[in-house]
Formats: sequence, C-alpha cells, structure tokens
Amino acid sequence: MPERSKQQQASAPRDIRDLLGFRLSLLATISDRKAQSLISRRFDLNLGEWRALGAIHALAPVTLAALARYLYLDKGQLSRTLKALTSRGYLTSAREPGDWRNLRFRLTAEGRRQHDRILAFTTARNGHLLDALTARERTEIFRLIDKLTKATADAYDAEMTSAREAAPRRPARARPEARP
Repeated sequence: MPERSKQQQASAPRDIRDLLGFRLSLLATISDRKAQSLISRRFDLNLGEWRALGAIHALAPVTLAALARYLYLDKGQLSRTLKALTSRGYLTSAREPGDWRNLRFRLTAEGRRQHDRILAFTTARNGHLLDALTARERTEIFRLIDKLTKATADAYDAEMTSAREAAPRRPARARPEARP
C-alpha cells in the first residue's frame, strides 16, 4: 500500500485508504491470515479457537457471556468454539456454587500446555511486527492502540445502547385463557 504524506493524512480523506479504520482493518486482516495459516498447520486450531483459549487463560474462570462481551463475538459462534475446545480436552466448565445458571470456563492442564506452546510460537512469529519499531515506538503504539480500542468500544457500546432504546417494544403476548 502506498504511503500517504503527513499533509494528506491530516486533511480530509481522499478515499478509503486515508481512513484509520480501513488501515487498521487491513493490518488486522493481513495479520489474521498469516496467523490462521501458521496456527492451523502447526497446532490444528483455527484463529478463533486460539483467541478463545488465550482469553480464557487470561480471564478464567469466565462465563460464555462475559467472554463474548470481552471478545465482541456472537455467543452462538463462541459457544460452538468452546464446545470444540472442550471436546479436545483443552477446557473444563463448572457451575459455581450460588450461580447455577452460568458455566464458568477454565483451561485444563492440557489446555494450559497448548496455550503456552502457541503463545511462545506466536510471540516469536509476531516479532517481525515489533522488530520494525524502536522500544519507545513499541510502548507508544500499545498505548495508542489501547486508547483507540477504548474509544471505539465506548462508541460501540453507546450505539448499541441507543439502538436498544430506539427499538420498538414488543407487547407482551396474551396468555390463552384456561378452558374449563
């Protein structure tokens, strides 16, 4: 992708290539495709499974709903991913005392070993991104990405709240009367 001058970046966008969201999406897409290829060949997991495994490692014990909110994923798709990871022996789930509605997911010993293997592999393979930056730039880019992620998540959450509030309320269905 051709680089844009600082003046072009600061002015109104000429086309989609001048939009930050597009550029971030392009970077993420390229990175995801590379990661998917490497992780699936080496560890027989897809990228979604790896991300769920990594997030559960970081957040455990965690419910499906909390994990879906954290990853901004559809609960149905995430449920299928967790089922696949559980069937492979990487996850376990249990209901916590006093909360019988929600399963809490944790990694099994094998899940932790698989997580650690993939994390070491992806850290080494991800080096090409960080090697292009100085130590100061690395610190700054993570700070900026965190700042942008928070701003985007806040805007998304506000939009979803607004959409829910604007949605027409469905009237409660009348219950059929009991017949004598």
